[in-house]
Amino acid sequence: MENIKQRLLQILESSQWNDNDKKWMSEYLESSDTSALQKIMQEEFKKDLNTNADLTDKQAQKLLQKIHQRIKAGINTGRLVHLSLWKRIAAAAAILLLLGSASYFLFFNNGKKEIAKTDYKTPLKIDIPPGGNKAVLTLGDNRTIILDNAHDGTLAQQGNTKVLKLKDGQLAYNASGNSKDVLYNTISTPRGGQYQMTLSDGSKVWLNAASSIRFPVAFTGNERKVEITGEAYFEVSKNPAKPFKVEVNGKQEVEVLGTHFNINSYADEATINTTLLEGKVKVTPLNNLQPVTGNQQFLSPGQQAQLTSNGQISLNKNPDIEQVMAWKNGIFNFENADLNMVLRQLSRWYDVNVIFKGTIPQRIFEGEMQRSLNLSQVLRILEKNNVHFRIEGKNLVVLK
Repeated sequence: MENIKQRLLQILESSQWNDNDKKWMSEYLESSDTSALQKIMQEEFKKDLNTNADLTDKQAQKLLQKIHQRIKAGINTGRLVHLSLWKRIAAAAAILLLLGSASYFLFFNNGKKEIAKTDYKTPLKIDIPPGGNKAVLTLGDNRTIILDNAHDGTLAQQGNTKVLKLKDGQLAYNASGNSKDVLYNTISTPRGGQYQMTLSDGSKVWLNAASSIRFPVAFTGNERKVEITGEAYFEVSKNPAKPFKVEVNGKQEVEVLGTHFNINSYADEATINTTLLEGKVKVTPLNNLQPVTGNQQFLSPGQQAQLTSNGQISLNKNPDIEQVMAWKNGIFNFENADLNMVLRQLSRWYDVNVIFKGTIPQRIFEGEMQRSLNLSQVLRILEKNNVHFRIEGKNLVVLK
């Protein structure tokens, strides 16, 4: 651990990297997370920096210079890197200087990237907290259970399946024996909610805000089929004898054996996007719930199927995987996002209605922020890009 720490600090302090430095840093960042980086940076720099102090202009310029040096240098490790290096270096450098006291965001100003910063500890008087683990479970007999208020342990008995709320807040279905009756449950998250669950076959599902999943409490027959709306990430247990199928908004079917993938099917998005991280899936459009044969896409890891409202499906071979998975990792990722895309995410996560006063400003954002911030703190960063907001109850007003 000490050797890793010394090597990391040596590279971060270097003004230019050789090929070995780039390869080492890429492999380290690919296999670590921000908590490990934060621990190292806190140990090394806490003695010299006050965690409540503002970042000086000199420090900000040094951070920006390092980021640009890494962008220009590029990298080629001969393997897939899920997150682009310069964004990882930006995060590492920000931790080095920040020590957890603020959030950084890159934005465009006159065609140039600059750094915005907000203080975590000074939210506005009128504010909205971030979303959290909130969901409603609808049982087979239409009884409902508010999961965020429910006690840990057994919540219900559905046939031969126990519905359990675990200590970490997740929901799990434990099936015992065979049942002739097929009972369906539904989990729905509100705007400002998210939830995680484990199906009876061991498959894991993460639901984003304003989403739902309908599923049998125990899988019978020769397939495993669920229905979703909104956005969900799946880690499906492998069972070649029982393919796993996801019906999406009644418009699309995703068939897998065992794999990791994300589906974004919000009604206010232009396309239904199915993004594969691991394994292999087949994506088929539906017409009146019937598969449209001859209009399918087979995905390999790192690819995305995009289905339009008129039933046309296309293949995106190079989607931004980091951006797709940001919500599950507790992050807003606004890489190359216009204002409308940014506000759609904020509306769902903070449960606010967006109102425009005048024309919609044409802005392009680029950067990441934690979804754990209060809304006012997110807005302060976005306002660095010359767009201004006001919070009025449950309304987020975009000013002229």
